[in-house]
Amino acid sequence: MSKNILLQKKNNYQINEDVNIILSPELYSARIFDIPIDSAKELKLVIPNFFEEYFNIDGYSFYHIKLDHHKYLCFAYKQSEILEILKQSNIDLKFVKNLYFLQNEIECQENELYEYEDIKYICSENIIVKIPSNIPINQKAKKLEIENISLSKHNIFLNKSSKYIDNKTAYIISFIFIIFALFNFYKMSVLNEQIDKYDKNLDDLKKQYKLPSSMIQTKSIINEYQEIENTNKEYRDAFEYVLNYKHSINTQLKNIEYKNNKILLSFENKNKQQLENYIKKRYKILSSRVVGKNLSIEVKI
Repeated sequence: MSKNILLQKKNNYQINEDVNIILSPELYSARIFDIPIDSAKELKLVIPNFFEEYFNIDGYSFYHIKLDHHKYLCFAYKQSEILEILKQSNIDLKFVKNLYFLQNEIECQENELYEYEDIKYICSENIIVKIPSNIPINQKAKKLEIENISLSKHNIFLNKSSKYIDNKTAYIISFIFIIFALFNFYKMSVLNEQIDKYDKNLDDLKKQYKLPSSMIQTKSIINEYQEIENTNKEYRDAFEYVLNYKHSINTQLKNIEYKNNKILLSFENKNKQQLENYIKKRYKILSSRVVGKNLSIEVKI
């Protein structure tokens, strides 16, 4: 059974047996994207476009893992950089069996800290990132037991060897590649047409609803409205629950107001204890007092 090693930028090993390399987050970029495409071949073509919004993708290779319907965990990495770090770490390429991403090999608990050889990582928005050494951390970190990790089926390979072939085989392979290239050219043409149509529809929607051009800004606006909708739903649920009191309690609701995550209720001063018990089944009562002929109750949402 091959040994597991976490490859970081400042390591030095003495390796004379096969090893599985787990890449530190500093050797790749990982992001979760919503992509409305099911074909694996088409995904490989469009994923670089999503990373291009964040950095220059020249020289990068890409890998993806399906998390849910149209939701993918995507990686961008430079094979040349990994090869250089392996060389600096004194790891001969012939002993490298497979390479894995740390992001996919451990469970990412939001805001949890991890530590390996005095280097700390944190899970932020479901992505594991390295914490710069100049940032002081007081929170206790969980030790990464790399050697005990049961590796997944998702790994990448480095070009470790070449094979010599005769001319006849080379001609056959070349012919297959030409046919495959022509087929891919046709598929690319169809896909580019679909992407252009998708981009046009997206631009039309942004103009229609006056959305910003950047997907990051658009997502921020959507998240903001989602928070407002969630808050409004909480109020609606609370109103519905409170108004259902009349099915079991004989009294009259005279006024209802809401502000700052609180609902102010004014009832006829009747059956006070029953009302309070009913409301407390679901919500916290901040105050309850009799004002004249009315019972005023303040509830936290």
